[in-house]
Amino acid sequence: MGRNERLTREEIQDFGVQIVYEEMVRDGYEILGANPSLAMTPQIVARKNGRLCFVVVRTDVYPNKGRLSDDREVFYNLEHAERNDALCYFASVGICNSAAAEAGDEKAMGIPVREGGFYVDFDGLKVLTTLDRIGVANGKGQ
Repeated sequence: MGRNERLTREEIQDFGVQIVYEEMVRDGYEILGANPSLAMTPQIVARKNGRLCFVVVRTDVYPNKGRLSDDREVFYNLEHAERNDALCYFASVGICNSAAAEAGDEKAMGIPVREGGFYVDFDGLKVLTTLDRIGVANGKGQ
């Protein structure tokens, strides 16, 4: 396999954003904008039932899934969503080289290649919030 056959980090992220984008369209979201760049946040801006939604997407390769780098990133996105009266979601995507998986080659499963097939691990949008924003019961009822 030539070195230029491997997907770049940017292509891996773009692939994950495409997966989330397509799922959101199927789920009835109106996509207002999308940008796979990790330098931009959120990656997807959408609307559903009149509510603005920000979606932060992170993609990684087998055996990992995308994750937020740290608490600062979480709070930055939450504050950005709050300033814009938007719901904030996180989408974690994992991809796996399907040919390597079918061949049982554990090491190669984490090497995504251009023109290759992929297994995708994405289990939907997760609400990104903090306990103080969800109306937690205070022990006295509600």
